[in-house]
Amino acid sequence: MAEPENLVLEHLRAIRASIEQLEARFEARFDGVDTRLDAVEHRLDGLETRLDGLTHAVIAGFGALVHRLDGHEKRIIRLEADRA
Repeated sequence: MAEPENLVLEHLRAIRASIEQLEARFEARFDGVDTRLDAVEHRLDGLETRLDGLTHAVIAGFGALVHRLDGHEKRIIRLEADRA
């Protein structure tokens, strides 16, 4: 019969091997998650850049429209003043 001390060591070694296998599996899964998360962050950065560009374009377009409307409004005021 094996000594009790040796049985405990055998069980601890078996547990350690199981834990190491689990750690390896989790590490591989987390590496995959990290890779996917990096890809998502990269895509979000690209979307943010495009959104900033679109925002500037919309603001510029709106500014041009307001400027044109101001010009029309001034002409209308002048025409109404000439009629009076």
